[in-house]
Amino acid sequence: MKKNLLFLLLFLSLCLILPLFAGNPVFAQSTGGAKTAVTQENRDASVDASAGSSESDDAEVLLEPVVISEMQVTVLPRDVFVGDAMEIRCTFSCDVALIPDGLLTVEITPVEIQNLTVDSITLQKAGSSYMISMLCVPWCVGFIDIPPFVISEHCDKNSASVSIDIPEINVKSIVNYTGVTELRSAKAPLLIPGTTWIIYLLSIMGIILLVVLVVILVRFRTFRKKARTIISSFVTIKNYHSLKHHMKKLTKTKKPITDKQFADIVSHMIREYISCRFSYNFRSETPAGVVQAFERISNGLFSVEAGEAIQMMSEVLLRCDYVRFAGDGGENGVISPEERAQICSNVTNAAVCLEKDERNAKV
Repeated sequence: MKKNLLFLLLFLSLCLILPLFAGNPVFAQSTGGAKTAVTQENRDASVDASAGSSESDDAEVLLEPVVISEMQVTVLPRDVFVGDAMEIRCTFSCDVALIPDGLLTVEITPVEIQNLTVDSITLQKAGSSYMISMLCVPWCVGFIDIPPFVISEHCDKNSASVSIDIPEINVKSIVNYTGVTELRSAKAPLLIPGTTWIIYLLSIMGIILLVVLVVILVRFRTFRKKARTIISSFVTIKNYHSLKHHMKKLTKTKKPITDKQFADIVSHMIREYISCRFSYNFRSETPAGVVQAFERISNGLFSVEAGEAIQMMSEVLLRCDYVRFAGDGGENGVISPEERAQICSNVTNAAVCLEKDERNAKV
């Protein structure tokens, strides 16, 4: 009974004391702060979790590669052999900007490829598309595989990485292409080394000179006349000196010649000289016909000295023809040494007289 009363009093005391502690402001504040701290920690944990989730999502977006389309590959030249320099052009379309604004070409660091020496790689903008140009040299026969390479460092900050996978390249054998399996023997160079530019220069100068000469000969009649006159004068002077030389040689020759040979030489030299001097064929004229032909071609407009010179040459021709065609061994068919000297002197004087008359006529 007493125990029951004690438990009942203890229960009632607790019921009266607990409401008093619940109404205490200090106890209420500490309890609420604990609850607030717990709530704030939960809230911060949820924010950190959401931030981590967002960052992981962003990382997944940046690492996702960009898909390229409409890729076309061209190899120049079409037939590639071992050791030949070649160019691989890869044209493609891409939705992201691979080259910063203001630039058209960007250099890419060459990649190392087995059996292929890469000299340079450039990324160019071709309208709305892009083109990668790879200059390289193959060193083996067959198909060469080019591994994909990334050009992400050449994209803008908002673009993802771009991988280029170029198809394998077929390198042909020069032996199979030509069918030649042996080396050719060494040959001397067609041009001496270092003389190519000299030959080009001489060829150009020769062509220019030829064109100038053709223009002068075609368009300038006066030049043609002067050139013809100069050439004719040169030939006439040469013929004149040849006549004097032969006449002098006949008077001083130590080699014996017959009268007929002497007459043949003198007749030939006179006819050659006057034919060249007056541009008329006197070679088939008789001695008397020489004077008549001279009067005809000059229309009688010649000086007395020129007429006497032609007459003197006609007389010498008559005497030479007699010796050549008479055929008798008489006195008239023989030419003495004195007569030979006189004939040579008369021919030389007549030629000198004609040259002086021509110079006076020009003046």
